[in-house]
Amino acid sequence: MPPLSCEAYAPWHILCPSFYRFPPLSARSFSKLAKPTADRPIRTQPWRNSPRTGRNQPTTSQRPEKDGNGLRKSDEFFSSGHHVELDASGMATAPARGVKTLWDASKKKSWRPDKDSLSQNAAYPGSGSSNPSQVSHSYGSLCNNEKFTRNEAASEASQKPPVSPVNLTYGAKGFTVCQGQRYGEITGEQLHEDLQRTSTAGDSPQVQELLRILIHDRGEKPSRKHYQALLLMNISPRNGTAADVVRVLLQMEEVGITLDSAAYHAVLKVLAIHPDYLLRRCILEELRQRWFTLSTEGWHDLIVGLLRDKQIELAIAVLQSAQQVEIHIESWLYDMLIYNLCDVDEFDEVLSILRFRVDNGEQLISGTVWYYFLDSASSAFHHSATLFAWRKRVESGYLNPSSGICLNVINTAARHGDFQLAVDVVRVLGNRNEALQLYHYEALVESYLPSDLRTSLMLLTLMTSRGMSPTDCSTRSILLYLRQSSHLPPIALSILRGLCEQGRPVPIEAANVIIESYVEHGNFDAALETYKTLHKLCLSGPTCNTFNRLLRGCRGRKDAAMFLASEMVALEISPDALTYDLLILVCMESSREDDMDDAWRYFEEMRGAGWWPRPATVLSMAKCCCQKGDERMWQLQGDPKECQGIERSVLENMVDEGWMNGDGIQKTSKILDALDAEDPWA
Repeated sequence: MPPLSCEAYAPWHILCPSFYRFPPLSARSFSKLAKPTADRPIRTQPWRNSPRTGRNQPTTSQRPEKDGNGLRKSDEFFSSGHHVELDASGMATAPARGVKTLWDASKKKSWRPDKDSLSQNAAYPGSGSSNPSQVSHSYGSLCNNEKFTRNEAASEASQKPPVSPVNLTYGAKGFTVCQGQRYGEITGEQLHEDLQRTSTAGDSPQVQELLRILIHDRGEKPSRKHYQALLLMNISPRNGTAADVVRVLLQMEEVGITLDSAAYHAVLKVLAIHPDYLLRRCILEELRQRWFTLSTEGWHDLIVGLLRDKQIELAIAVLQSAQQVEIHIESWLYDMLIYNLCDVDEFDEVLSILRFRVDNGEQLISGTVWYYFLDSASSAFHHSATLFAWRKRVESGYLNPSSGICLNVINTAARHGDFQLAVDVVRVLGNRNEALQLYHYEALVESYLPSDLRTSLMLLTLMTSRGMSPTDCSTRSILLYLRQSSHLPPIALSILRGLCEQGRPVPIEAANVIIESYVEHGNFDAALETYKTLHKLCLSGPTCNTFNRLLRGCRGRKDAAMFLASEMVALEISPDALTYDLLILVCMESSREDDMDDAWRYFEEMRGAGWWPRPATVLSMAKCCCQKGDERMWQLQGDPKECQGIERSVLENMVDEGWMNGDGIQKTSKILDALDAEDPWA
């Protein structure tokens, strides 16, 4: 890749807008930046990866033992520049020194894992002081005032015998325990190759053992490649931490080893597994100051680290910058970005990424990604994303969606009026011999409404012919469509008559929704005429729901309500609670005294059947009684929590403020508003 120009440094000003205003970082300036505060503490608990969100989640079962000062017993080893091996309980067993300490011990040839080397007063390597906080380094400020902990080691590791130089031999898979053979026959080149392999794999115990052999036993001088192995071994999700990376960087500054491009990329690789935005910011700033360019792998690690930090918008911006400098983005990174965007319902961005990949001829997009994308988009009823995934994968036969996804897709099609997509879902369900249910037909009816009212009504007849009687819920979408204009109900009625002439069984609910739409438009006479011709449309005849819809239009027309009541008696149709409720309202709004008596007779019949009027109807009855001085209002006393009448205290207030008083009507209206009573005619 050619050297980056000034225009190619887009990610630096995107990631850190204040980079160009900062002087080179010093120990003092960085300590102010990284010093933990009450509102921004440095995380100190052991962390593990969550399979669902990708975030780091603390594990309460791995809390280390602490001393009286609140520090873990092994923290002193880390603060002294040592690395320790842990047993299954997370405690230290035998120390594995840092690179510099191993080098000092190799020159003395007298190092042993004794108690003195594990004391709390062990001097900080290279500082001449027992207090590491007195050492001033740019990376060292990341360690100040922080309690570093480590995850527990694998349980089987604690059961292995201690590895000594006399029982190590080199094999195809690295070092194995083999009594009776010596490691002296292994060349240094082979040891360095194995060090590179084990550090890349995140095998920290093996890396520490190899470094002990190379530096302590063979006397090699610590170099950059040794420290790079210590950095890389922290890519282990279980054993590595960003805090260990900071300690290695601090020790490198102690011994005067500067970081090269490979070391910076190693840190970015670790931060892709263990996010730390402060350390990432510091590394990116030093890369910019030293004019190091990011490799293709470095770009990927940087974006992954941002995604792990849930900085999705920033990750997309860096991805676009990488595309501008012609960096090849691997498919797995696109997949990871898609998963994260689907989790936050950013389907427009996911759709643009998938279209970009398809338009560029990428044929190996994971089927799991397509499945997850279709499932998430259809669950959120995102039409364009659902349609794109369906056309690309389902219609071509590469994806066989589940019944749940098919239901989500057909509901998405119904919500957006896409009958073609809805029909295609029915085709997929038919290919697997899955019987259509009532909710499938309801979605089909709604999907046809914006463009084809006749097909929607014909689907109601199809449901009846297949033994599935439509309900009130099945026709709600048709009612919403017919309410848009007053000329639509006559058109729907003519369509029903044409279907009846063709010999199709017209369900009563199809006629009921037309009657209800007439009432909604205030055309009660047309609704009543439709009822009178109902015997020609539906062989089953009217139901209680038919009369309830007609009674809603009888406001101020008691004669029509009494006609409908006599029709119910003649046809032997049993009334329900809503029928009594509407009849009470019709009688109460009449000015004649006998009509109020009829309302109370209907109320007594209703109470005899075990029903109560709706809360708004009860309050309207109490208001009317207060206005006319009717003492029967005390029969309305009940428990409003059970939707049975109103409280006595409310009735007493209504009597005190509005008994036979015109001004009291306004006061009781305020009481109705305070009780959030709905319009009983609604």
